[in-house]
Amino acid sequence: MNVIKGVLSFFAILLLSCQAIAQDTVGEEPGAAGERLFDYPVVPDTIVSLENRTNYLVQHFWENYDFSAPIRDVGVFEATFRDYVTFFKYAHKTIVVSNIKEIMRKAESNKANFMLIAEVAERSLYSPSAEYWSDEVYIPFLECVVENNMLKKEEKARYKYQLELLQNSMMGRKAMNFELRLVDGSKVKLWDIDAKMVFLFFNDSECGDCSIARLRLSTDVNLNKMIDNGEVVFVCVYMEKYSDEWAQKARTDSDKWIIGANDEVADKYDLRIQPSVYILDANKVILDKNISADGIKQLLN
Repeated sequence: MNVIKGVLSFFAILLLSCQAIAQDTVGEEPGAAGERLFDYPVVPDTIVSLENRTNYLVQHFWENYDFSAPIRDVGVFEATFRDYVTFFKYAHKTIVVSNIKEIMRKAESNKANFMLIAEVAERSLYSPSAEYWSDEVYIPFLECVVENNMLKKEEKARYKYQLELLQNSMMGRKAMNFELRLVDGSKVKLWDIDAKMVFLFFNDSECGDCSIARLRLSTDVNLNKMIDNGEVVFVCVYMEKYSDEWAQKARTDSDKWIIGANDEVADKYDLRIQPSVYILDANKVILDKNISADGIKQLLN
């Protein structure tokens, strides 16, 4: 997050100008007509670097906003929140996390606002359609919700579940172990698979996109070459219960893959898209995750 890109796009420069953002109507929310909740802070000219400028914006973005007042226009609020989130990728993680906790603390004065921010954060940072996925940014929002004493258990349930999935699936952590029932009826555990690198391909036999992805990956020349050279072990994980009928169909997949079923693995891993690929190193540490089949092909090429 705190690594400055070598070349900034024109859009990024516009973001840093603040005045341009406040007047910009691109990406309007339905019914918002480009309206924003307030004028965005203007960065002093004495602050030069990209990271320091965005740090300033994040720190001062909401400072004059009254979180205790009812939010009248959700569309306008969400449009403003999305602009706020846009700065995260250029700011320092410590500044971002600290500011998230500060605004969530202020929002506790109005339960409806607090819950709305949690919902908007989910749409902006976690949902499959979010423009900016960031576990390390979304987790502080989740922690604030889960630790909040004014909320009922059922109000926290979804966020608590998401938090557990993300904590179990963070990049840089060792992937959770699980058992696969293979097409021949035998069993193998993830941690027992000896490989320089593991591609975990999570999919479902009832998913049309999964079927297309299986076909495309099974015929990918680069992937097959890496498998043949022992550089990668490809594990095709069907997120469903083992059955003889399933095994018969799964045998038609690539004979270069380890193919198995586990109907509980979806409750252990963050799998926001289907199909989804995790990349693990030799020690089963997560290097990358939630990669599409197209994303894998691009990486291999």
